[in-house]
Amino acid sequence: MRELSSDEIDEVLTRNGIGILGLTSDGQPYTIPMSFGYDGERMAFPMQWGTGYEGRKERYAEANANASFAVYEQDPDRPQHWRSIVMLGELYEVEDEHEDRAFASLAANAEFAPDLGVWGVPFDEVELRLFGLAVDECTGREFSPRP
Repeated sequence: MRELSSDEIDEVLTRNGIGILGLTSDGQPYTIPMSFGYDGERMAFPMQWGTGYEGRKERYAEANANASFAVYEQDPDRPQHWRSIVMLGELYEVEDEHEDRAFASLAANAEFAPDLGVWGVPFDEVELRLFGLAVDECTGREFSPRP
């Protein structure tokens, strides 16, 4: 195992567009796959309010801003070689004046656009909200078997 430099962490986050967002409420964890954008400084998450799981994502995000986010990638040519990034911080709603930057980061590397039509969800039943993660701690590691 090897620690990644901040430049290597940026490369992994820029190359990927989906990770796992971890939220908690009343001591109960909740993790969900989340598409994200990253512009070298800030994370952006498109969250659809009003879809699925009886609003669990909304309840957890509103109850406790503390969150974790994990991203990993595996080398397709060497499947036993992979990298992971783990971040801890506070989830916050992106303010109107920063929405353009958040949408640009989503367009640059999000795994999928927030297209509700894909899931057959009527547009008038959901609200798209943009969130960011104020990162307090970020670690990156590379795992590879010894030669």
